Amino acid sequence: MILKNQSTHHAAARTVLMVALALSLPACANRTIEVRSGDQVVHTLRLSYNNAHLLVHNGNAVLIDAGLQADAAKLDAEIRGVGVDPAKLRAIIITHGHADHAGGAGWFKQRYKTPILAGAGDKKLLLSGHNDKLCPTDSQARGRLDEDQNATYKPFPADTWVTAPIDLMTVAGIRGQILPMAGHTAGSLVVVSGDAAFVGDLFRGEIVGSGPTTHFYMCDLKDNRADIRGLYQGAAAKAKTYFVGHFGPVTREDVGAWIASWQAESAK
Repeated sequence: MILKNQSTHHAAARTVLMVALALSLPACANRTIEVRSGDQVVHTLRLSYNNAHLLVHNGNAVLIDAGLQADAAKLDAEIRGVGVDPAKLRAIIITHGHADHAGGAGWFKQRYKTPILAGAGDKKLLLSGHNDKLCPTDSQARGRLDEDQNATYKPFPADTWVTAPIDLMTVAGIRGQILPMAGHTAGSLVVVSGDAAFVGDLFRGEIVGSGPTTHFYMCDLKDNRADIRGLYQGAAAKAKTYFVGHFGPVTREDVGAWIASWQAESAK
């Protein structure tokens, strides 16, 4: 009985520690990560608890996701901090219409008239400023479901509603593609450019560690895995780094090992 109580106590202590660490990491992670590949550079700008990615190539810059509405002014300063004038952004690409990814985009649109691209399937989200139904995948997500489900932002329209693949060169003078990939939301997008794949909340990085893991909210896990495998083997087959919406970035090797672990699970 003593051993059982100790085990229960230790398990509870580990849970408290992990939750405390998860809550403290956003504050510790408010830093910019820079990844260079040839003449392309990606600045990952850490916000409250999510990422915005600034993709720069040959003097052209595009912002992929824009964080919460409350973080917009801070994001503006972060962009200036890496030497890019926010007024000269060629576009903002929203990977999906949830408040922590789309919320700040309207601020830039109003201030700088920055063109916005978003998936057509998320039109209702952007025009209402509300998240769709969230399906938590772990205890952390269940613990903050009410807060995330009820997050809002000032509604705004996209300038381009993406319904099919778009050549990023025509949008921003940067090589790559914008690809619709419904799953996390009906209008989710993925951006592939050179060695980089920007996957939004298709998956996330681990809180402790550097590998990939299932996102906090995902309603169809089987479909999600099929999308990840399809992207890995298809449009992002040459990507070396996967830039995620939370934590990360994640290497191709780690994504491949994660996919292989699913096969091992199914073989049991």
